[in-house]
Amino acid sequence: MGRTQISITQQLQSEETAFLPFRRALRREDQAIFDELFAAAKNFRAAASLASRALPMESILLSMLIEEHKQVKHLQTIIESLQKQIEK
Repeated sequence: MGRTQISITQQLQSEETAFLPFRRALRREDQAIFDELFAAAKNFRAAASLASRALPMESILLSMLIEEHKQVKHLQTIIESLQKQIEK
């Protein structure tokens, strides 16, 4: 019989659990950001499940980066809009 692969949800939980000592060493405000990053990665589970990477953490980190970049792009749009208002 073939080997059963664990789901991306289980892999994500496993990685988050493995980083708990790291999380505990962070300041309280950084712990909240850590939690937010893993929550963001959970929003990309469907895409990560199709990635079939050897290292699940690669997909998790890429998911976090995509979410962060979306926020940066959104803030850039707001800044540009505010700059246009000031120029008028």
